[in-house]
Amino acid sequence: MKIINREQIELTAADKKVLTRVRRKKMLFILFAYLALIGILSVVYLISFIKSSEISIEKSQRFKLAIQLLAGISFILFTCVFIIHYYRTVYPYTRDLKKGLKTISWFYPVSYKTPFFDSFFLKTGSRKKPMLAIPKYIYDSIQPGALAFVAFAPTSRFVLLLDINGFQLEFNEENSDLEL
Repeated sequence: MKIINREQIELTAADKKVLTRVRRKKMLFILFAYLALIGILSVVYLISFIKSSEISIEKSQRFKLAIQLLAGISFILFTCVFIIHYYRTVYPYTRDLKKGLKTISWFYPVSYKTPFFDSFFLKTGSRKKPMLAIPKYIYDSIQPGALAFVAFAPTSRFVLLLDINGFQLEFNEENSDLEL
């Protein structure tokens, strides 16, 4: 896919709503996963005190110290991993919403059909996602020399709209894996 022209325009209210929903969905996933891991870590920490009462005092103190160190280091590692994951997955949507801009790129579309399955794709030229799944009616509308455009959020690379020969495909939070 060779980009012919690219420009930035303001996000519409519908685009902002979609980006907000995708951001909220990803944030809730991170939050629930983090809380679940911290809950499991807390249960392991509390069970260790119950189990340590069955052994001698000296071994019990060493066991408690080891569990405290393990729980503390695990908590710090979990927190760091989830902060990094937040900045890679959720924060780009926040930046797009703050900027309030979307990028529109015009290009000549290149289609691809899998040989054994009825799956239809559009070649994007992106390193992160080189193929974008499209429905059959859009695949059929791709003709040589046809001009198409894609509207996406610049930081998160979330595809908002795809237009090929007047056939439009709008994306929302249900198909949020469509990032260029």
